Amino acid sequence: MPRQPPIEPEQPRSEPEIIPPARGRSQAYGAGAEWFSMGQHGSSRVYSAKLGPWSLLGMVLLFGLVVGAVLAVVLGALLIAIPIIGLLVAGAVISGAVRAHLRRPR
Repeated sequence: MPRQPPIEPEQPRSEPEIIPPARGRSQAYGAGAEWFSMGQHGSSRVYSAKLGPWSLLGMVLLFGLVVGAVLAVVLGALLIAIPIIGLLVAGAVISGAVRAHLRRPR
């Protein structure tokens, strides 16, 4: 088996653009981080902000609403399953009694 030459790493198609920070800022990341990316269709920005107390309260309330809805669905399924299991057990008991009655010698 012939030996293959080592695979060369692929060179980047373009160099990354280094964007200097704004001159008016007193702190480097005081207002939140800014992320820049260059894609095929130009550049785009993504801003991330710090969460305040109202945002956190809204997230907690939304999480509680989702948990409550899941709990309601699970309890509803349980309330439907209990009578069905009861009917299956009653059917098994009645079926056993009928079999025993029919197998008795006359």
